[in-house]
Amino acid sequence: MLIRVPESEFKPLLDRDRTLADIEEHLQPWVRLTRDITNYGTNLIPRCMGSSSRTLADAVILTILLRQVVSMLDGIEILLSNGAVYAANLQMRALFEASVYIDWILESDTERKAAYYYVHNLRRMRTGASRLQPGSPEWQEFGSVRNDFSIRLNDEIRDSAKARIKEIDQALSQPKYAGINREFDEYRKGKRYDPAWYAPLLPKGQRSLGAMSKAVGRESLYRLLYSAASEVMHGSNYGHHIEYGNGKLGLVPIRLLKGFDIALSFSLSIAIHAYRKALGKYRPDELTSSFPRKYLGNWRNEFRNMPKIQYQSDAGDTVEI
Repeated sequence: MLIRVPESEFKPLLDRDRTLADIEEHLQPWVRLTRDITNYGTNLIPRCMGSSSRTLADAVILTILLRQVVSMLDGIEILLSNGAVYAANLQMRALFEASVYIDWILESDTERKAAYYYVHNLRRMRTGASRLQPGSPEWQEFGSVRNDFSIRLNDEIRDSAKARIKEIDQALSQPKYAGINREFDEYRKGKRYDPAWYAPLLPKGQRSLGAMSKAVGRESLYRLLYSAASEVMHGSNYGHHIEYGNGKLGLVPIRLLKGFDIALSFSLSIAIHAYRKALGKYRPDELTSSFPRKYLGNWRNEFRNMPKIQYQSDAGDTVEI
């Protein structure tokens, strides 16, 4: 019998044990803070939903976008508590995007914007189901994918997709959605994919998250965070991965606590901003009562005293807080 020997990590590049030990020794108060603010969000969603009119806009804001905020903050807590600070930038970017969507939807025409979000999703689901219908344009376009991955379809899958298309078409034919659906058709002409769900609602030439961020007064945060997080998303900044000096090339460790305070402070600030927006819309009394008490009693001390992390190579690469 073969004995399976697991692969060991190359410690200079990925030292999990040391990173986790540093976090356990120095950073647990901030890990607990992130978890507590995440937990607060999980309770905020059903609490606000219970105070809402349960319209489509309420569902989009609370059960989708605010849930996205909480979900990304949960991911950030998992990553930071394991020392994956670099990767946490991806969750921070998604967290910011959902927060801006909430701001923009609540600012004006709330129900109308939510309807565009809903129709866009219906159209996306219809495209997916149409890829399972032989002879459809979507079937033809998806052919290379089916062939490359040897995807085989049976009658049950095709019939289920056909029924799903019928349901979606019935929903899109409703008077409140039919016009929006036609508008997306107009935007789609000559293109392979639909535009972003918000594109038809923004002025021509300003159909981007950057323009939306500016419209809700968050352009500076967008410029500061989003481009940097995009570099992580696309792997476009070599400085994140290598260091070059004195004629030598060095690899940056994969789990490095440098920047922990920046990723955490921005992530928590964005999440708290979204929480306040939800409270202002659905439970305004809490903004002047229980929420300030929660912040002062549970969060403010660690939030105002983020750790400053410095690696000292002359002291054995220990982490100094």
